[in-house]
Amino acid sequence: MEVLKKYKKQILFHLFLNVIISLLITFSSYYHLPLNSLVDYLSYFIHFVILQFTVFGFVYLLTINKTIFYITFPILFLITSQFAYWVYIQDISATEAIVQSVIETKIDIVIDLISFPLIIYILISLLGLFSILKAYKKLNINHLKSPLIIISIAGIITFFVVEKMHVVNLKNRLPYSLILGVSNYVQKDYFQVSSINQTLTAITKDVNIVFVLGESVRADHLQLNNYHRNTTPNLVREKNIISFPKIYTPLTYTAVSVPQILTNRSISSNLNNEKIYSIYSILNKININTTWIGNQSPEKSYDYFINENKNKILVDKFHSVLSFNKKRDNALLPHFKETIKGNNPKFTTLHMIGSHWWYESRYPDKFRVFKPVIKSKYIPSNTSEEMINSYDNTILYLDYFMSNIISSLKTSKTKTLLIYLSDHGELLGENGKWLHAQEDEASKNPAMILWYSDEV
Repeated sequence: MEVLKKYKKQILFHLFLNVIISLLITFSSYYHLPLNSLVDYLSYFIHFVILQFTVFGFVYLLTINKTIFYITFPILFLITSQFAYWVYIQDISATEAIVQSVIETKIDIVIDLISFPLIIYILISLLGLFSILKAYKKLNINHLKSPLIIISIAGIITFFVVEKMHVVNLKNRLPYSLILGVSNYVQKDYFQVSSINQTLTAITKDVNIVFVLGESVRADHLQLNNYHRNTTPNLVREKNIISFPKIYTPLTYTAVSVPQILTNRSISSNLNNEKIYSIYSILNKININTTWIGNQSPEKSYDYFINENKNKILVDKFHSVLSFNKKRDNALLPHFKETIKGNNPKFTTLHMIGSHWWYESRYPDKFRVFKPVIKSKYIPSNTSEEMINSYDNTILYLDYFMSNIISSLKTSKTKTLLIYLSDHGELLGENGKWLHAQEDEASKNPAMILWYSDEV
């Protein structure tokens, strides 16, 4: 009893600390679990208790030294709690893909993601952090001599034991999933593009190629692929057009999919044994004029390939994919029409903003055919019908965009090949998930369309 009395404040502090952490961080990993029976709930309650027990072990070590605690805990707590917010509202996992998307994003993307519920969650997190720091400041005790350190060590040992035994999966739950995601991101090597030293000769140079790099368009929402809605009314009337309904990619976010598309690397490549070549380095080697016209802010994973082009035009480069003020893809068309003038061989790349969230920013009012549409960027506030309607309206706009390109190309007598390929698909409610950068088969079937001129 004397021991309990002596360490009562410390015990109460750690109970309070773990309640805050569980509510604002760890419980988010359990919030969306489909549970149907008492056994289910009991099983996952035990799982949650084990997770929180191990978290207590690591957090207790931070409290031993006041300087370390004041420096590290607020940063870790705020970062992890904000990831937890997105886990709560979208049931995403804090994987390497999400970490990369966050680390490599632009400030305007962050601004566009701000919503009233997010602000409230941030304020609650700050209040929780302030309360924790205030309570911690009042503690005046030797943490190394406290009996809680034994429990702390037991918690840390429990983490490694259960992970090794694979009895209880902890590393895929917050906060461990975020640590694992960051670790994988830091350790991952971007593949190195090899230089072409030998002489290359083109078999033919009388074909112009237009490559449209799309964004977040899934094959099964194209009327061309027998989708039940008329989402491609212009393209279905075109001759010389082929749609590929069964394209597959395991890469579900732009930062990794675009470098894959622009090189010879296959999805089964061994980065240590295979030389990677860029399509633009090959084209430059055979003196084909290359032009990149983009409506997305370049990310570091593929910025190198953009700069390989002999000509580079970035439309609205100060607004990112999630900006409400972002120019629509028709802003690419004047630059494209200017580029294709003349009869010299060309390879022109158009990088679209496409069907990236926020959908309502991607098309003008006259393409708002499918209704009702989304009204809030806070996804849970929208119905499934509204989300899909808005998404399908972006496909209607893609149809308009592609038909404009084809019309421009028809005026030329040069052999022309138009290739459209989306970087990945999009989740539209499958397994309760939305958008992309998440593991789900529904986002791994991007759209691909081919059009060729009569001269080909």
